[in-house]
Amino acid sequence: MNILNVGYDSTNYYLLEVKAGKLLIDCGWPGTLPKFLAVLKRKDVSSREITHLLVTHFHPDHSGLTQELKNLGATLILLESQADFTNSMNEMYEAKKLPYLPITQARNIPLKFADSRKFLTALGLEGEIIPTPGHSDDSVTLILDEGFAFTGDLPPRLMLPAGDTTSKQSWDKIYQHKITRIFPGHGG
Repeated sequence: MNILNVGYDSTNYYLLEVKAGKLLIDCGWPGTLPKFLAVLKRKDVSSREITHLLVTHFHPDHSGLTQELKNLGATLILLESQADFTNSMNEMYEAKKLPYLPITQARNIPLKFADSRKFLTALGLEGEIIPTPGHSDDSVTLILDEGFAFTGDLPPRLMLPAGDTTSKQSWDKIYQHKITRIFPGHGG
């Protein structure tokens, strides 16, 4: 599988090839669309190739360009645990008057975790999306059957405080799969 890191400003964003284009996992800070487009250009990718967007959690560095990418043609895959978080993010940015386009309901695919395998298969990927709360309640992880896990900001298991049972349980769910490589939201 060809996985391309198109991240910047200390955050990783991953592009995966799917049947009809590309799936982007996470997207940049609000107001940074020109920077994101410049990274794509350097990697010889057109923004129009991005057909789907999966946000691992709705924090500014992972979802700030969501609506702008939807306006360019991407469809947001919105997991059942994430629906309320788009509204919270919209309200936060509206109150702070930051350069952010509110996420609309248009061009969203609401998806239940139980249906994620079937949905991904239709895209040409074998895997599933699972809830992995810990960093935030809306955190999700994309797990591909070939052993890849895209974990967003779920803290590394070795760095978890003793009392963080939520994150530990999320890692336990991830490691129920045969994981050979972790693709984190930050770092290598």
